[in-house]
Amino acid sequence: MATFTEEFTKMREDFDEAQENRHQLFEDTRKQVQQMAQGVQQQLAGFRDELEQLRANITEEANRIRTELKEFGTDLKTGGQIFRKESAPR
Repeated sequence: MATFTEEFTKMREDFDEAQENRHQLFEDTRKQVQQMAQGVQQQLAGFRDELEQLRANITEEANRIRTELKEFGTDLKTGGQIFRKESAPR
């Protein structure tokens, strides 16, 4: 009988150890996933900041081009008026 008791005690200890190891694995995995999620959040925040800067740069460049095109349009209009006056029949 002592042999059965010892075997059952050993089996119970093995089961308890296995359960503790599973719980530790779950906890370690949870922590690792949280760390990875934080890393992804930081990367996304950096990406968002880069996109905002890119959007600001594009807006600035678009405004500059609009201004230049407006000035160019005015020059073309003025040049066209001058050309029509100078080439009109006399």
